[in-house]
Amino acid sequence: MRWWFTASALLLPMILTGCGSEQDEAVRGKATAFQEAVAAQDWARACALLAPETRSELESAAKKPCDGALAEEGLPTPGAPDGVDVFGTMAEVRYRGETVFLTRFADGWRLYAAGCMPQHPEPYDCALHGG
Repeated sequence: MRWWFTASALLLPMILTGCGSEQDEAVRGKATAFQEAVAAQDWARACALLAPETRSELESAAKKPCDGALAEEGLPTPGAPDGVDVFGTMAEVRYRGETVFLTRFADGWRLYAAGCMPQHPEPYDCALHGG
């Protein structure tokens, strides 16, 4: 299921804070772990990296557990990483071919949206997205 995702709708209300390389590495590490799990078709591991809202939305839309639903999403294989931006509790990781968005929880960073492609006039069309 595709979702139109406006990154600015999530980022504007947040307090922007400075991001150090430690935070960038944590975000990049979590995004890479998700991409590796998807590439290996390790759907249980990929599902464990999703934000609760994203997992719930995916399961609700597909009417099946996360691992089965995620397997059917057809997420793109990303190219090399292009950059990381951290905005308070939200982050964006750009790859050649897609963008993923993460949000920070008490236990660390989780994937909020994946398989996101820039679209015009809408900012992103995401294959996977939280509510």
